[in-house]
Amino acid sequence: MSEKSDNRGQRIGWQAGLGVLLFLSWHYVGGLLRLANQSGGMETKFSRLAVEEHRAYLIGQNLLVLIAYAIIGLAAWMIVVPVVSSLRRKWKSKPGWREVTVAFGSCVLVHGYFMFRLIHSRPYFTGDAVFGDWYYQILDWPPEVMQPAINAIVFVVLPWVVFAAIALWWWTRFGKAGRAVMVLLLVSLMAISLWKPAQAGAAGVAEAGKKPMNVLIIGSDSLRGDRLGYSGYVPGRSDGAAAAGVSPFIDEWVKNSAVFDNCRTPIGSTLESGISMMSSTYPHSHGIRQMFASREDVDAMNKRVVPLAQLLAEKGYDTAAIGDWCAGYYELAPLGFEDIEVSSFDSFRIYMSQAVFLSHFVVPLYFDNELGYELFPQIRSFAQFVTPEVVTERVEERVAEQAASGRPFIWHVFYSSNHLPYRAAEPYCRMFSDPDYSGKNATGVDFDIDQFIGGTDVENKWSALPQEEARQIRALYDGCTRQFDECFRRILAALEANGLKDDTIVVLTADHGDDLYEPGVTLGHGLSFNGAGHSLHVPLAIHVPGQGAFRFDQQVRTIDIAPTLAELTGLDLPTSWEGRSLAPWLEDPETAEDLPYYGETQFPFIQLKVAGIERPELPPMDELTLIDSDFNFQFVLKEEYRERVVEAKQRCLRTRDWKLVCTPTVEGSRHFGLFHLPSDPDCLKDVAKDHPEVLESMSRALERWIDEKTETPIEEIFPEGSEA
Repeated sequence: MSEKSDNRGQRIGWQAGLGVLLFLSWHYVGGLLRLANQSGGMETKFSRLAVEEHRAYLIGQNLLVLIAYAIIGLAAWMIVVPVVSSLRRKWKSKPGWREVTVAFGSCVLVHGYFMFRLIHSRPYFTGDAVFGDWYYQILDWPPEVMQPAINAIVFVVLPWVVFAAIALWWWTRFGKAGRAVMVLLLVSLMAISLWKPAQAGAAGVAEAGKKPMNVLIIGSDSLRGDRLGYSGYVPGRSDGAAAAGVSPFIDEWVKNSAVFDNCRTPIGSTLESGISMMSSTYPHSHGIRQMFASREDVDAMNKRVVPLAQLLAEKGYDTAAIGDWCAGYYELAPLGFEDIEVSSFDSFRIYMSQAVFLSHFVVPLYFDNELGYELFPQIRSFAQFVTPEVVTERVEERVAEQAASGRPFIWHVFYSSNHLPYRAAEPYCRMFSDPDYSGKNATGVDFDIDQFIGGTDVENKWSALPQEEARQIRALYDGCTRQFDECFRRILAALEANGLKDDTIVVLTADHGDDLYEPGVTLGHGLSFNGAGHSLHVPLAIHVPGQGAFRFDQQVRTIDIAPTLAELTGLDLPTSWEGRSLAPWLEDPETAEDLPYYGETQFPFIQLKVAGIERPELPPMDELTLIDSDFNFQFVLKEEYRERVVEAKQRCLRTRDWKLVCTPTVEGSRHFGLFHLPSDPDCLKDVAKDHPEVLESMSRALERWIDEKTETPIEEIFPEGSEA
């Protein structure tokens, strides 16, 4: 090669590099502007804090993403140089801005292709993006029967053809040293992408000749027990895809399972409820009474409880919590699970880091893969990145790996599917809604987080929502349930495909439910005991291989799940557990009996009104909490409000026929409201004055639970043997 050719090649390389640099600079500046506009539009104490006191961290995160830009720039340069060089041979003019323009334009085309590829393979990333609609339309233009073949050619074959052509172009221009580096780089990338940690052995797992049962608990945050098809729920829309209902697969699955139609959680908040379920203890026993726990609270809780996963880990089980942002509490409280693969959300700096990375959209576009997770580990836990689709894929992969290892496992797979603001992916978000609806809640609830945490008059605004909007919100929720049903189906299909179906106990449940504009309530969960109590009612169905199908309408609690699974897997029950095993019911259904439900409200985001009662006043969330820099920048309840928050909680005792609600008043007294469930399921009429004997008996039991932390059985509440 002549010196003239070398110089021309170097000039083309610099011009191509300049085009790539201009393209990436355009994106980087755009990312900074998006972040600035986003921060400037928020008005809460925390948003101001992010800008004022964590400015250095935000700057550092914006500098960190420059690594991603540098990697993208190198890859783009490797692609663009062959294109510019090939076109340059046809031009007679001297090298100049034409080459730079071609390089820039090539970057635009490549970037556009990867946008198409993103929407084809991971459409959940573009749910709120303004460019999403027309990209979706273009991908749907070919006839449906041709789409699989076209997609395979465009998104599988084409990239490999282009990659091979570019690699060959560079191969012919490299010397021996360059080719060696090229091979080493490719091998390293493949090794990073394919590397998996070694699985632990199965030694000491079980007695000789006896194979232990796996335990798989699958749940969705805010999934209500009464809004699944098998519970009798029928959605408002029943045409097209909606004709199958909200949970077609689950409805079939429960036909061979034990179904508990009347299960409730002792607190309607994810962290506290999750601890109660896995450790079979009430919140006042494990010590986490609200979601903004301090390091001291968590450390004390870990010393108090004996989680189910810990007991099975001691027997050699693989233990894992897998989920998206609603499962993020496992980062704070692992509860005996050794492998935590969830999305983080409680750390303020996680919020800020996610805001930065999402403003620079090239990061999720090019680094949502194994290589990206190695370079930027935080991506794997960002809430926007870890969607229900991602969780399901992770579980499917893990099932295959687990089957190969032969080791028994207990996993909790926990989704955000049904949590506010009910933003399911297409086509679920529109499946049950009115096709003519065009309001602000079209694909998700129009939810202003700044208003919610800033203490504005949210309850009155929610109460004033028109019925049309309430129907739309319920339809959105139904779409979320249908998406979760599909995730559930895929996981069980993976069990069957890998030969684990007959060795795995599967549990369907949730942390709590949600109010959906039923009589007496608006939105939210765990904030009060107003209305029918749907936000505390969760599904519970247990499939034990080889065991029959049962249907129980007796009242049970989520604190009964761990004892049931412990007995089914041959464990001794710890003395600290407060729930009861339901396993004997599966052997003899005649032994089933109603268990008393005791519950408390969660963190007071809103002090919901109670008729005729003035409740203790509490500040809004952004005044009640602080960010603890010594505790991984977690949101923590301020010390001066700890007792006030607990004292202001509503408490509830529920039996088959009666619900008693205790509401603290501003004067320091306790108000008791009594509701007769058979005649008033929505709990709109307080009948305390009409039934003084029931009020006396139940209030005595409820105050004993509040003050002495002692549960009174139903037979002691009603010693005559009849609630009536």
